Amino acid sequence: MRDTEFLGAGDPGALDAMLGSATEAGARIGLAEAYRRFGWQVADLDPLARAVTPDLRELDPEAYGLLAEDAAALRAAYCGRIGWQIGHVADPDKRQWLAEHAEAEWSPTPDQRQRCLDLIARAELLEATFDRRLPGAKTFGLSGCESFIPLLDQVIESGAIHADKAFVAGVHRGRLTQMALVFGKPLARIVADSMGVPEFSEALGASSDSPYHLGWDGQIETASGPLDLWVAPHPSHLSVVAPVMQGRARAALDRGKRVLPIAIHTDAAIAGQGVNAEMLQLSGLAPFDIGGTLHLILNNQIGFTTDAEEGRTASTVANIARMIDAPILHVNGDDPEAVLRVAEIATAWRGAFGSDIVIDLIGYRRKGHNEIDQARFTQPEMYRVIDALPPLSGRYAENTGLRADTAGFAQDLDAAFEAARTMRVNDLPIPVGLSSDIEKTMLSAVDTGVSSDRLVSLADRLTSVPAGLKPHPKVSEFLLNRQQSIKTGGGIDWATAEALALGSLLDHGIPVRLGGQDSVRGAFTQRHLNVHCQSSGSVWSPLDGLRGKVWLHNTPLIENAVLAFEYGVSQGTTDGLTIWEAQFGDFLNVAQAIFDQFIICGEDRWLSPSNLVLLLPHGVDGGGPDHATAHPERLLNASANGNIQVINPSTPANYFHALRRQVLAEWRKPLIVLAPKTLLRHPAAKSSLAELEGVFQPVIPERRSASRIVMSTGKLAVLLEQERDRRGADVALVRLEQLYPLHSDAIAQIAARYPEAELIWAQEEPENMGYFQWLDRKLEIAKGRRWRCVSRPASPSASAGPKTWDDAHLQRVIDTALGATQ
Repeated sequence: MRDTEFLGAGDPGALDAMLGSATEAGARIGLAEAYRRFGWQVADLDPLARAVTPDLRELDPEAYGLLAEDAAALRAAYCGRIGWQIGHVADPDKRQWLAEHAEAEWSPTPDQRQRCLDLIARAELLEATFDRRLPGAKTFGLSGCESFIPLLDQVIESGAIHADKAFVAGVHRGRLTQMALVFGKPLARIVADSMGVPEFSEALGASSDSPYHLGWDGQIETASGPLDLWVAPHPSHLSVVAPVMQGRARAALDRGKRVLPIAIHTDAAIAGQGVNAEMLQLSGLAPFDIGGTLHLILNNQIGFTTDAEEGRTASTVANIARMIDAPILHVNGDDPEAVLRVAEIATAWRGAFGSDIVIDLIGYRRKGHNEIDQARFTQPEMYRVIDALPPLSGRYAENTGLRADTAGFAQDLDAAFEAARTMRVNDLPIPVGLSSDIEKTMLSAVDTGVSSDRLVSLADRLTSVPAGLKPHPKVSEFLLNRQQSIKTGGGIDWATAEALALGSLLDHGIPVRLGGQDSVRGAFTQRHLNVHCQSSGSVWSPLDGLRGKVWLHNTPLIENAVLAFEYGVSQGTTDGLTIWEAQFGDFLNVAQAIFDQFIICGEDRWLSPSNLVLLLPHGVDGGGPDHATAHPERLLNASANGNIQVINPSTPANYFHALRRQVLAEWRKPLIVLAPKTLLRHPAAKSSLAELEGVFQPVIPERRSASRIVMSTGKLAVLLEQERDRRGADVALVRLEQLYPLHSDAIAQIAARYPEAELIWAQEEPENMGYFQWLDRKLEIAKGRRWRCVSRPASPSASAGPKTWDDAHLQRVIDTALGATQ
């Protein structure tokens, strides 16, 4: 396929007219520019020689009035085994830099050649040994793309001079071989993993993962010295791990580390999965900038059984990177020296410009999708070509006159298999987060209170506008109300409690990072963490200048990659507070893979704790089905063994304590806050300064006699109390502030006070959604009697569309819960 965005490529007549009037010097410049823009399309990139090469008139010297020899150097530079897809790079200086490197002479050193050959030969030997000694084991081997090993090796070697730590997001294709030959994981441990010997005892209480999903944290030696290295564990949803890795790298960068981020992709995944576009869109934005990521594509020209013409519309798997002007260096995987060259150029680019670059290594797969899959069922012609190809190490050895050194490695492999047979499971100490009584531990009170004097002092700082700054009148009123509520010690609203929680942590030197769509001001105009001067446009952040670092940022209209990134940040900053806010709770749907495959089970699968906070604005408030619910039934059904916390607080004080608890508790767990919308400004949803001196209350009971107990959570609890008091109904209300871990003992103690009372659970969500299906038996066990659910009727949608219908549905819930109707 040809790229027609340059030089009027679709109009030969116009091109002839232009060239006819050009001087010879101009013609040479035009020919050179054409090769720089189009030469990659006719480069020799397919090791199977099956690609159809287009006939591009733009590359014909005669079209410029020149001779064939005038194009010889350009053809050698741009149409060899490296395809320089650089014409889309808009910055002329960057494009010139790339052209100079493409046209420069280059050859590897003798040491590079020998190391490259040895790595390829060892990769072949390792995978052949695994096939022979572990027949039928799934390893998702690298065979056919062995030059990916020297590519990774050279990228790390060249990049180590600029980095303290490398962060790698990998895929399972060739993962075990990469671990052994590049990342430094012990061979015996790799073999044991593949033999089914777990890395830790089942008594640890974690599930672990497949061997080709496991990560690694270690250190390797480079010519620049030792380099710390973290390889991210990953799920089979391949592309979602890359922004997690980037978040982890950002956390290290924020702590003063120099980082080398490497994202490994496969051809089908990078071309097909939308999270890659999101990740690239974030790359140049300040809150997500990590100085550029090296994107390495392991391109075996087939996705499971799907050919390229079925797998994408784009001309190449890497075209998505053009959206951010990232250069794309395609390379023939059967040319090891071309592979070494692009590795050096990619790391030099990142060092020079601090931005992303892509290497598309084009190889093939000698086996099927895994070792027991038969690819010849569906690609017989491709595999006839593959089967005829001798091993790459032999061909490269013949071309260079070198001999591969694999004898010592063969002995190491034999020793690893012997050691793996008797390897004992690591007897690791049980982390706090995986202890058998973790739920009980999480229910224990944490000292999160802050003295009133300190809060009043902090409030002065948070509400004192710098001289000369002129806020919007409504923002000035907002700050004045905040100041007065704190000084009088009452009427503290949701946003004020939040600002005091963040400020009090920062005041102790604890870093805070909060981001989301429109989060700095607040999607509901409730936050105003940045104050904009109405005359100069300058910005003042009340949280700036405290001891801890603070990052407050709005994000693009992206959930999936952003949540992945923030989760990664939280893993690297568990001593700080990392908050991601969805604009509406149901927007978590778009990031469901991150929630399902990382947030709820990252510690269980990979021993990776996180204390990320997810703010999910929740409440059936008449805005229609799409802005109604964060689907608490999904959150609760995913909860087990103390993996997460789910709260729907009804008071600003409880929200204050929950945020502080995230960094002051001895454990680290993700916190999902079903953040209220209605309660942000509700007159009954206020707290006193004295309540901020206390602790989080998972259950808030009432001490009154009644014939009916109604338990509810969040907004509905506040509305029920207001209406109960207005009517004088014979009802005792219980607010369930924390849904998971559930404080069953507290519920049982409360219910025991009312042995004959009718027991009601009330929720604003439809019967098939919300909390009750998860709570039903748990509440019954706590009391020994069944509870009746009062809710909207079961529905496919979270709420009705017309607000009048929705209001009527809510009123029926309130009436029924309070006993007005049956």
